Amino acid sequence: MGAVGADGQILSKLERLTDARRGPAAVIATVRSAVDEVRASIGAIAGLGVACAGQVRSEDGLVVQAPNLGWHDVPLGARLTETFGIPVVIENDVRAAAWGEFRFGAGRGLRSLIAVFVGTGLGSGAVLDGQLWRGAGNAAGEVGHTQVVIDGLPCRCGQRGCLEQYVSGNGFQRRFDAALAASVKTRLVEPTDGDPAKLTAPMVWAAAAGGDVFAREVVRDAERYLALGIANYVTALNPAMLVFGGGVVETVPALLEVAVPDLLARTTVLARASLRIERARLGDWSGVVGAAALAGSLSTP
Repeated sequence: MGAVGADGQILSKLERLTDARRGPAAVIATVRSAVDEVRASIGAIAGLGVACAGQVRSEDGLVVQAPNLGWHDVPLGARLTETFGIPVVIENDVRAAAWGEFRFGAGRGLRSLIAVFVGTGLGSGAVLDGQLWRGAGNAAGEVGHTQVVIDGLPCRCGQRGCLEQYVSGNGFQRRFDAALAASVKTRLVEPTDGDPAKLTAPMVWAAAAGGDVFAREVVRDAERYLALGIANYVTALNPAMLVFGGGVVETVPALLEVAVPDLLARTTVLARASLRIERARLGDWSGVVGAAALAGSLSTP
């Protein structure tokens, strides 16, 4: 959480554990405490922006579905507006992060960008002609659930072969879990004690570098399917910039070192010629800055 000025500068930072499993009321109570603390230190707040994982209806702040939070049809925007009496924006976390990078990060001054974040999952946001692209049903940006393998690995969304199953922390863990169940030999058992939840992307890349056959397959799939999936995205939208961020990107530089040249080779000549590729500059705060910027646009006369 943080207080952000009109120029995108973070005026104060607060870290609070929001245990969403306790329900929306518990989250709102935590937000209230943080807002009260910010008001006490810097004064009045013009608006409140919230970046929320899951499917969000931005026009009224309804959290339609957030599987990781266990939320369905939660009117978070209405409840926060009632609580604080200031303009409130609820936005998908990755779209908010993309907007943050567009307004005040790597894409500042441009008219279009795609931001792809690879961490626990894989998500993206796009800005086209200076506008955050949400789509007709607020479903835009779900590139992690575009299918790169016909009849591939099963995904929790109900489909098979989704990009996120091959390039994300959760995807790596699920593949490791399946390998253990199939008695596949891999040295990843040692650093994780055989617990898929302990697996990290750096562990996978280290094992692959050491010759582990299973890890090498996971790495090879991650590199080529990231290149394939995002090349299609770039070719379709022709953005001025492609921004990469997220925990996997930050901790495993080798992923982009291999995937980006392949990605560029798979795009059309014109899309490639006009494309800049950058790392996200706002780090973990891109979503906070983006959500604040969206809220600020509501509060500006």
